[in-house]
Amino acid sequence: MSSQPQLPSEKASRPKTAFISGPTDTGPDQVFFKKHYIPSLNTAIAAGHSFIIGPILSGVDADALDYLLAYPIPASRITIYMTYSENKAWGSWFRSRGVHVFVLEEISATTAMRDAQMTADSEYDILRWRTEEEAGAFYGEMYRGGYVTNTERNWRRRRGLAETGELGRGPVTVEEMISRE
Repeated sequence: MSSQPQLPSEKASRPKTAFISGPTDTGPDQVFFKKHYIPSLNTAIAAGHSFIIGPILSGVDADALDYLLAYPIPASRITIYMTYSENKAWGSWFRSRGVHVFVLEEISATTAMRDAQMTADSEYDILRWRTEEEAGAFYGEMYRGGYVTNTERNWRRRRGLAETGELGRGPVTVEEMISRE
């Protein structure tokens, strides 16, 4: 049902792997995905990189999978990471698309554990989360200020930062922080 993560010596001899992460809703006509993800995906595709994506059937996960398969790149360069319960619900559908499926061994694994494994098994992230202003405009009355999204948690985990708490963005935008690296 699952394959083991590659050993460090195996990682050194293969192309880099990007962890793709983002909002579960990319807006009308995938505008958020098209604006913030396609340029980075095209660069990674051209470099021969592989991709790790979560199993969410909407938003960036779904948009990225559809984009990569339509590009086309070999499905062997795409791995969908899942918990045991996600695999029970959607595993056969992802396998029917020809991509690799990695299922966390622990039956009680959480989505946070899945995301942590995805960070560990990749060299870099292709991600963006909405700024406070963008989130407020997008979600309207449903917006919860100060909420740390799973995408931001992924970014923090990669950098060894606490996964929750105020980032201290101030006047610095998300794109500026990511591009400084």
